[in-house]
Amino acid sequence: MTAAYFSDFMGDRGQEAERIRQITACLQTEACPQGERALQMDTCLQEERLQQTGDSLQEQAEEQLELLAVMSGDFFQNGCVAPVEKRQRIQKGLAAGASGVLEMSCFASLSSVGIFAFSAARLLDKLGSVQVLALETRAADLDQLTEIAYLLIVNDRQFQQRVASYKEQGRDFYQAQAKAVGERIPGGEEIMSCWENILAVECIKSLKLMYSNIRCVCVPCLECPGMFAEWETGREMGARLDDLLRYQLYYSEMQLSDIYGGYEHLTKQILALRDSYESFSSFCEQLAKGQALYDIRKYFLRLLCGINKSTIGIWRMYDFAPCVSLHVKEEARARRLAEHSKIQLLADPPRTGRAADQSAEGKADRAADQSAEPGKEWVWLPEGRGQLWLERSKEELLRLERRAEQICGLIRG
Repeated sequence: MTAAYFSDFMGDRGQEAERIRQITACLQTEACPQGERALQMDTCLQEERLQQTGDSLQEQAEEQLELLAVMSGDFFQNGCVAPVEKRQRIQKGLAAGASGVLEMSCFASLSSVGIFAFSAARLLDKLGSVQVLALETRAADLDQLTEIAYLLIVNDRQFQQRVASYKEQGRDFYQAQAKAVGERIPGGEEIMSCWENILAVECIKSLKLMYSNIRCVCVPCLECPGMFAEWETGREMGARLDDLLRYQLYYSEMQLSDIYGGYEHLTKQILALRDSYESFSSFCEQLAKGQALYDIRKYFLRLLCGINKSTIGIWRMYDFAPCVSLHVKEEARARRLAEHSKIQLLADPPRTGRAADQSAEGKADRAADQSAEPGKEWVWLPEGRGQLWLERSKEELLRLERRAEQICGLIRG
């Protein structure tokens, strides 16, 4: 069985290993609803099976499970810059026990939770091999979350009006939505006041809308850093971020409005206040009156990365999942995933173990590596063959991904 879960790997290795252990235990129970009875079967039969296989039932189940982590890259959903370089976090995830790591694009990470969830659900569905999505939740079960997801899918006029009225009272969208949900579903406001639950509901909703065969299971949140944790920007990182934004604020009114998420009222506020700019955080707080702080932070990060509305149009053209960066320990695992995939899997050129490969295929692979243009990515197409080819529109998206990496590198120093 292949399953997926969300983690930005900001906990230590032990915490991430514990997260994987809990998710694995939950998935094993879900995969076999009568699992407890199976574990209590007749002692003689159990001993006979162990003698035949030499393994425990639990070890067999673990061998059959592949767990893919879905991770944000350089920026997080709450508008924070990742304080730890993403390659270090990927290595931590693989060392903790993840079979592979799927890296979400900066477009998804700097979009709303709904778009982030839809993009993740779409790429998991396009992979073709993922059967289960494990969702970390707080004080909510799958039935409750599914009921809320159906309410959001129907989104009737009265519900829309209630959300709009609560927004007029000064609440941001998700606060207003939680209030409206609470009027329809007992306990709904409390459930939808937690970011982990919002992400879970949006994932369930997205999978239902695309008629996906992926099923969801709920896992209690661990008390360790999650995807929506607030991260303090260090003094040096903060100073570099302050300087980077200072010069971007003097773009023209048209350029500021053309940034993804920009609109006339926000642009006018920026133009009116930019001469009093002191720092990234204080300027975001100035503009956040009547708006969500995380939305303002994400807007300015999109401004720094040059993500405008036309770029997002290309991303939407590919249904929010044009391709995905895949990180695995073994090349064989990438090939297995590529066999069923309807989405292009991007990975670094796989050289491990090929230096001594004297076969014709090994020599051809090494020749392809040597002829690769600098900066190009290997593309694992569904047939599992590495090719150095991407459509021009996707290359534009990847160019902006590289720019986001550079901006994040400048901030970290």
